[in-house]
Amino acid sequence: MIDYQQMLTRFQRGEIDPAAFRHADHIGVAYEALTRHGFFKALDIYADGLMALVEKAGVPEKFNATVTFAYMSAIAERMHRQSPVSSTEFIMENPELLSADVLGRYSKARLESDVARQVALLPDL
Repeated sequence: MIDYQQMLTRFQRGEIDPAAFRHADHIGVAYEALTRHGFFKALDIYADGLMALVEKAGVPEKFNATVTFAYMSAIAERMHRQSPVSSTEFIMENPELLSADVLGRYSKARLESDVARQVALLPDL
């Protein structure tokens, strides 16, 4: 079993190997940040760690503020509706977070825009 509490600490220190950081790890680390901090502090911690991770991987252009905000919001909302569980249980109970379905209300053009990479945009209206 993966220790996402420990992974969050390593994530914040920039000690994560980008090639080994799976989508489920993104969810687990975000969950742990949200269990320890209010939404905006957790978002700040997660976004900073993610920017450092993509920089370390040599692909800083992959960071997307809109995607990051959308996933953090979806995770926080589900956490609010559910009883407290471990990060691993949370991932298993919310398999839709492992797909791009969370972003279903966004057009591809909106998500891939230069603005979306820098600013958390709302879904297409």
